[in-house]
Amino acid sequence: MKKLFIVCSCLLLMFPMVFAQQQIDLQNKKFVNHIDPASKPGWIEFRFEAPYIAEDLFTQQPELLGMKEDDEMRIFKTNTDVAGNKHYKFAQYYRGVRIEGVEHITHERNGKLYLANGDFISDLNLSVTPAISKERSIQIALNEIPAEEYLWEDVMEEAHFKEEKKDENATLYPAPELLIVKKDAKGEKAANNYVLAYRMYVFAKKPYAAKYVYVDAQTGEIIRTNDMDVNCSPTTYETTFNGEQTISTDYRTEDCGSGGDTETEYFSIDDCDPDSEIKSYYSGSYGTLSYGEDWLYCDSDNDWYIADGTKMVLTSLWAAKRAFAYFSAEFGHESYDGTDGLIDVFNNKTYFDDDDEPICYNANWQPVLDNIYFGSGVDCIAGTTDDFNTLDIIGHEYTHGIVYYAHIDPLYSFGQAAALNESFADIFGEMVEHWVEGSIDWIQGGDKTAGGVRVFGDPKSVDMPDTYLGDFWDDDGEEHQNSTVQSYMFYLLCVGGSGTNDHGVQYNVEGIGNEVAEEIGWQAMLNYLNNDDGYVTARNAWIQSAIDLYGSCSQEVISVGQAWQAVGVTEYTSFDNTSFCGTYSTTGYADATYGIENANLSFGDFTTNCTTTINSPAVVTLESGFYVQLNPGFEAKSGSTFIAWIDECEISDYDAGDLKYAETNSEDIITTNEIISAIHLYPVPADQSVSVSLELREQSNISISVMDISGREITNWMYDQFTEKGNNTLQFSTIDLMSGVYICVIKINGEMHTNKFIVQH
Repeated sequence: MKKLFIVCSCLLLMFPMVFAQQQIDLQNKKFVNHIDPASKPGWIEFRFEAPYIAEDLFTQQPELLGMKEDDEMRIFKTNTDVAGNKHYKFAQYYRGVRIEGVEHITHERNGKLYLANGDFISDLNLSVTPAISKERSIQIALNEIPAEEYLWEDVMEEAHFKEEKKDENATLYPAPELLIVKKDAKGEKAANNYVLAYRMYVFAKKPYAAKYVYVDAQTGEIIRTNDMDVNCSPTTYETTFNGEQTISTDYRTEDCGSGGDTETEYFSIDDCDPDSEIKSYYSGSYGTLSYGEDWLYCDSDNDWYIADGTKMVLTSLWAAKRAFAYFSAEFGHESYDGTDGLIDVFNNKTYFDDDDEPICYNANWQPVLDNIYFGSGVDCIAGTTDDFNTLDIIGHEYTHGIVYYAHIDPLYSFGQAAALNESFADIFGEMVEHWVEGSIDWIQGGDKTAGGVRVFGDPKSVDMPDTYLGDFWDDDGEEHQNSTVQSYMFYLLCVGGSGTNDHGVQYNVEGIGNEVAEEIGWQAMLNYLNNDDGYVTARNAWIQSAIDLYGSCSQEVISVGQAWQAVGVTEYTSFDNTSFCGTYSTTGYADATYGIENANLSFGDFTTNCTTTINSPAVVTLESGFYVQLNPGFEAKSGSTFIAWIDECEISDYDAGDLKYAETNSEDIITTNEIISAIHLYPVPADQSVSVSLELREQSNISISVMDISGREITNWMYDQFTEKGNNTLQFSTIDLMSGVYICVIKINGEMHTNKFIVQH
């Protein structure tokens, strides 16, 4: 890709240009010649000749993140992808204590840094000396999770855990880790939302519990508990199996069956890869004397009984090995962490619903223990067509294990990050099924005769969303419900499709096939996404992954952009043409896929020239896919810096033919059913408050929320409030918003409109 750029001593800024965030000025003259002008805090692209080193970036240039003396970034993982690119994952530390969930990744191609993305918490000011001891924190946690018997008190469980971790010192007893964590897990990633805490896992056997417990290290208060089980949605449909298959078992001396009698027989163990042994257990049914026990099945002559628990145990053993083989063959990734490891599968698990009633229609992956569990269906009878161990469900749970090991902290169990986690599990579960069977049904759990729980090609058929913030989107962030947006994107990327999404955006996606799409998805999942990223960052990750593998002007990149546009996740850009007029005196940036001029726009076309006066000492950058034109009336005063950047592949991130429908840069929005005739946000930029002017053609219910530029919801200003017909002006405080760019999401009778606004204090 060629990039033509021009640097002049002048300044250029206008709405809808983006003001650089106050904390990190990426258009500072120190960086401006080394980074792509489209870069934003959290997603910084570097020019080829940038003099920085990926693994040393934050010691070389701490100002890129706004780091201070007490801040540190430490590498905790390094990956090399199939294209040969290296990816360095950093964790943030403050005064030597790690901050949970804050990761940054630098990326290197042919020895050159090309991208840095992730989070950083600036301006922390807290003590890292705990007021309570680790021992006291453990007692507080155990008081929170009382039990008749904890898992570490079971000698066999403790011994197996040491074997599984290949560490004689490993223990299931709580091991507090001192961290800096969010006080409000769903709150903003801001310094005032972080406290010093002990985090530890607690496993109870009777009654069952598996939770992370967070104890405030200063006050001893319980901050929160997080359930460690990653579950699929319960269903009531039947399951079919894959006919006669070759299953590997292991001849050994081991405890067999309930009661633990030692036998020398064939066991439900696949030991063909000694570094990644797979064991398939059966769990005693609830209400029986064996409830709470888990045991291996065995057979004297390797001619197994084909029914009941035996059928379920051996089916899971075979399917888990197929999932292992898929990830090993396609991506060179063995077991969950990519470096081998034991895989334990438990069948016939009993779950409990919200009323504490036993149920069996579920499946889950459990971190730390590294176990996969499967229920025996609505009938709670193992070995029937209702069991929860189909190929795609097993592939789904196996993928959760891979995602877990890709991060330094457990993924959040709510919101967009959790929805993406569920979607990736669905995607690769479906790919496991396709790899084994040679066909694809695009339904999660689709082998069940009653139909699946999530449908890739038509999520709305089961009341799930196919558009970001569209119909059936769950505003409370339920992860299974909202996962289908990325899954539908993946479906379109594979097979193609056209239509109009819930926001009225017309799309036409050229499919690239599932073999290519899964490679891009794997790269995005493993090497670009962090544990708290949302849909907007996911879009960037998929596009960058396609660029890595196929080149920046490739059809693969264009199709990824088309697919994300189809599901309503687009870059907040001016798209086709951008106008700039007026007098400006600060840093700014604007882009367009076609042209930029100091001229007025009418229905997307430039008309009369306008006056643009630029003052010193600001730095302003324009990026266009085709041209930047300075007409009579443009004046840049001495001391300012102006960069014009021509990127011939600027349109490769999008579908250029349809972009003008994706998001208007006019403040007048006409919706399909004409509920609203105009929306205005002012002033630009806002300081203490912003006003939202709505001209409604009928009485309507209005909800207004605010997202940051990465797609994370920051605050709700208004929820489902009845608003009269006519002109309405609503004013909201912006005092608590940091300087930067935000997206105002306005829902009018369920229809969504987005407007970009700027806060500058």
